[in-house]
Order: sequence, then structure tokens, then C-alpha cells
Amino acid sequence: MAAIGILGGMGPQASARLYELLIGGTKCYTPARVDSDYHPEIVLMNVPVPDFISDKKDIEIAKQMLIERTILLEQAGCIVNGIACNTAHILLADLQVVTKVPFLSIPKLVAEKIKASGFERIGLLATPVTLSSTLFDDVLDGVEVVRPGNRIVNKIETLIYKQLNSRIETKDRRALKQIVDEFKETRELDAVILGCTELPLIFAKSDETVIDTLQLLADGLLESYFTQVK
Repeated sequence: MAAIGILGGMGPQASARLYELLIGGTKCYTPARVDSDYHPEIVLMNVPVPDFISDKKDIEIAKQMLIERTILLEQAGCIVNGIACNTAHILLADLQVVTKVPFLSIPKLVAEKIKASGFERIGLLATPVTLSSTLFDDVLDGVEVVRPGNRIVNKIETLIYKQLNSRIETKDRRALKQIVDEFKETRELDAVILGCTELPLIFAKSDETVIDTLQLLADGLLESYFTQVK
């Protein structure tokens, strides 16, 4: 048995979307059909961790829960793992030490794409905890990572919570598009990272200058999986 492992539930909608992207992307590697056995085995852990989007007061509880599920992913036969949440990557080093199964890092996948594109000045839209971390700065050596001001941070945080509570409306999608466009223009950015996996669910359609971290994770997991099982 060989499977793709996903630590999800932070939030559940992004985890569900990642599953859909993995199934949809399989056709790039195999003659996958709905009634076939070509699709990869996927183990999705929908972990109901306490919220640490805006502050880290419960992060030790969340870390222990994710460590326990990481061990289960290895026991389930996973050969590559991913975390369907950018913010939870602040715990990636703690999770990797308890398993031999490699985790793919969203920030590293983003860095590979940005460096391949030749971008030099990148905007980051994300949760307050991610913005206060150096997750992306640490891997984007030589690239300037620009953070938004408090007004935009607050708007993005509100949109993330609305998505988590399934309350996104058409006006919210328009609002995010306007935020991204204005952020790029006023700060003279080459591209913007949607650095929370909820944001691609709200944003209508990403392009080369709007980086969908959920799609990058799906692509990376499939490439790693099919490289190993061929």
C-alpha cells in the first residue's frame, strides 16, 4: 500500500478542495477514470484542532493533536504528506521529527514557483499568525516579501472566518479581488501569495501573479506520489 497523507480540518473546506484537486489532477499522470483503480489512495485526517489563526494561545493543544495524527498517517502507509493549511506550517518541524514520511512544505513549493517566474517583489495575504511568522521569508531568499497594512489584514481575517463558517457571498469574492488588485498596484508587486488555503476558495480564478497555495500543494503531492509508485 502507498498513499498520500493529508493533515486537514484547518479548515475543512480547504481540505475537501485539496482532495478534489488531487483527484482531478490524477489525469495528468494516468488514464484515470471514475470506475478505475488508477486514482491514488488518499488518507485525509480531518483534525478538529483549536483555532490558532489569530493567536497561538492553544497551539500546544493543536500541536499534540497533529503529532498524533501524523503518526497515524505513517501507520496507514502514506509515502508523502501535506498539510492543508499554511498557518499550521509553523508546526511542520515538530511534525516531521515524529515520522519518516516526508512532508511537502507549502512555502518551499511557493518559493520554487516564484524563483522560476523570476519575481522579485511579492505580496503576502494570510492569517495574522502566518503574517507574524517568517514561513515565507525563510525560503524566499533574495525576494522581498511585502505584508499588507492593518486595514487589509483585518479584512482578510474577516473573509477567512466567513469562509470557515460557509458564509461567503458574491460581494466577498469581489472584495477579495479588489484587495488583491489594489495590493499589487499600490505596492508595485510582481505577484501576490494567497497564503491561507481558505483564500483560493474565495478568489475567483488565480493566475501567474496570484499564487494559489492549495493548487501548488496538490500538484506537489501528486508529483511526489507518482514518482515513487511508478
